[in-house]
Amino acid sequence: MIHFYKNKRIYRLPLLCIFVLISALPLYSNAKDPEFGLVAQPSVFSVLSPLLPLLLQKVTAEHPQVQSQIHNLQAAGMDLKVTQQAYWPTPSISMERVQTQSLDPAYTGSPQVLSFRLQQPLWTGGRLTAQSNKAIATQAIEHARLFEIQQGLALKTLQAWTEVVMAQRQQQVLEKSETVQTQLLQKIRRRAEQGLSPLNEVNYANLRLVQVRQDRFNALQQENQAWIRLTQWVPEAKNLGQTLIHPNIQLQAVNELALTQALPHWEAISLDNSPLIRRLERVAQLQLAEVAEKRAALQPEVYVRAEHQRGNYTYANMPNTNRVFVGLSASTGAGLGLSYQLAALQNKHDGALQEIVAARRSVLEAVQTDFLNANARQSKAEMLLLNLESSHEIQAAWERQFINGKKTWIDVMNAARETLQAELAIIENEMAWLQSIGRLHIQAHGTSSWAGQSAP
Repeated sequence: MIHFYKNKRIYRLPLLCIFVLISALPLYSNAKDPEFGLVAQPSVFSVLSPLLPLLLQKVTAEHPQVQSQIHNLQAAGMDLKVTQQAYWPTPSISMERVQTQSLDPAYTGSPQVLSFRLQQPLWTGGRLTAQSNKAIATQAIEHARLFEIQQGLALKTLQAWTEVVMAQRQQQVLEKSETVQTQLLQKIRRRAEQGLSPLNEVNYANLRLVQVRQDRFNALQQENQAWIRLTQWVPEAKNLGQTLIHPNIQLQAVNELALTQALPHWEAISLDNSPLIRRLERVAQLQLAEVAEKRAALQPEVYVRAEHQRGNYTYANMPNTNRVFVGLSASTGAGLGLSYQLAALQNKHDGALQEIVAARRSVLEAVQTDFLNANARQSKAEMLLLNLESSHEIQAAWERQFINGKKTWIDVMNAARETLQAELAIIENEMAWLQSIGRLHIQAHGTSSWAGQSAP
């Protein structure tokens, strides 16, 4: 301890550095750079369902289309390495043996000649650079196509998931309505047995019960069909054993989470992260590189070649020979074909630029449609809840007034049906809202947040 106090000036700087590093650790962990495509954290999927993020992760990482595209991307990476090797010298070897039937003065020497060559381009007019740019653009196209495939699969999985959830929720409501209709049927039967109600009211109640059961069966069939579509994207979806939708979901809380930003914000980040637009932009870059490659063909190529030859056709017993060549080669193609090729490539490039404009409009249309639909569904939700509360109150009041003779049995049955329709309308509105919100987040934030595998 005495030694420490004597040398505290020596230990002061290391201790201060350790203190600064410890203090900065939480700040660094909170300031982690976001991944590709994550402008904001799309935590809405975790709020909606514990299963949905897992489904999206699996379909964007394990689907055969994704795996196929990953192999295409790896092949594009190999092509890029090939173009990079073009800057290095090109070795070659040739061996020829001649056999003549008559005395040929050109071949009086060795019957076999072996040549080793090493050729290095000195100037290509930009051809090698253009080929390298083509390979880079091709790799970027395959990378964007991978994200495009993942986005499409995520949207289809979201669609199938909402269909399964909606069918299950409809069955729950119809099951409850079936219980209510059964109780009403039993009540009207007792009244008919007592002579207080006609038989046709019993038949009408029985018909309503059959209709509800049929609707419940139809909802079950819709769920089975939705499961078929969902398992097309994630085969093990039924075996994951997790809840399809969060049981305590609060629609207003999710609304505040998902639509805190205005429409221009969603448009801007969707355009920035659109894999379709990125792919088309890379296609335009690829076409520019092809134009540069064709233009380089109009200029001569300068090269140097070193050659080692063993044997000589003309002279016998010649020593091994070393040579160095400096050459110039140029070709314009057949006739004026090269100029027409340049014109065709330029037209393709102009068309690609227009295709980018069309793609931007398509992305904006999809984002605007989903945003406006989400807002419309959000504003409609409160009205539907009030309508459901009113339907419950009317149904209870109509049953009391029927007993007092102020309402008919048809009024009671219609009130029960309106209550069922109000509950089904809420389910349809909420699932349409959740689908629009999910589409917005997928288009804006991409798929990197849940993709289990990243492209190499």
